[in-house]
Amino acid sequence: MSWHRSVVAALALAACKDAAPPAAPPPAPVAGPRVIQLEQPRDLAMVEPEVEVPKLESFQLLDAGASGERVALRYQLATGTRSFFASTTLSSRHLEHGAFTAPIQLPAIRDGFALTVDAPRGSLALRALPGEAAATTPEAAAYLASWRQLENRRATIAVDDRGQLTTVRLNDDPSGARSMPARNDLVQRLLATIVPLPVEPIGAGARWRVTTILKQGPAYAKQTATYTLIARGATRWKVHVALQRVAETQRVVDPALPPGTSAELVAMFRALEGDVDVDPAQPLITGGALTIESRLHVKLTAAGQAADQASDQIFEDTGRVVLSTSP
Repeated sequence: MSWHRSVVAALALAACKDAAPPAAPPPAPVAGPRVIQLEQPRDLAMVEPEVEVPKLESFQLLDAGASGERVALRYQLATGTRSFFASTTLSSRHLEHGAFTAPIQLPAIRDGFALTVDAPRGSLALRALPGEAAATTPEAAAYLASWRQLENRRATIAVDDRGQLTTVRLNDDPSGARSMPARNDLVQRLLATIVPLPVEPIGAGARWRVTTILKQGPAYAKQTATYTLIARGATRWKVHVALQRVAETQRVVDPALPPGTSAELVAMFRALEGDVDVDPAQPLITGGALTIESRLHVKLTAAGQAADQASDQIFEDTGRVVLSTSP
């Protein structure tokens, strides 16, 4: 689910209240013990620490699989340029004031990446391909809004031989000072389309779980992905993916809302699940389909409005994304 509907920027931290100027010290007493005037404490701005993402929280092998055929799987990337596409179909509905809207079927939407590998290991050159919708509708345009900040931009990424991201950098903004939301969006998309591999040798039926902290839009979320090796061939691995992203309550604002309106993310849940094809010579999933289930609950408070008058809104998306290397 795209975050354009309700959350597009982090909550601005509240400014520290201006403290009143300290009172003039009283005149020194003529006699008696010395009096020390203590300055009144000032209000302190509570600055929320920024967490560097993505951050690997855990990588656990749950089951090594069939014992007679265990090997340590590793990527050996082939040089050259290849394109990877995601075609998404969604049905969306919105709960507001206690009632759901009628489901809206969005036209099929396609986006993707072109990746150039110069060497089997090392940096990869990435270009975000233009996003397209099968029909022009307001809903499709809104869904593609977040992709527009990425399309046609070039990036440098590095993926090790176990499929773990080590570098993600937009070439036109290497420090991320101007484009951190776009960089975070790129990261979260890559984390859904690269299958990381365990250190240990594994066989058919092996299962492993990877937990990563990331940013989904401006909100911090935890991705828990469980992978199952269904079959292994020389040029293709069949893997079942069950990926969930959960975000807990956070304060955020959406600049698309009227001035002074704030939004609180109450909860976010996103699940992707299905069988995919992995080519050890390619860095991204090359084929397969994943079902999508997303729910987003936000609470909106208008300027001057009491907290108990906030409007609860829930967005639900269900659908399917097909991954491939051909348009």
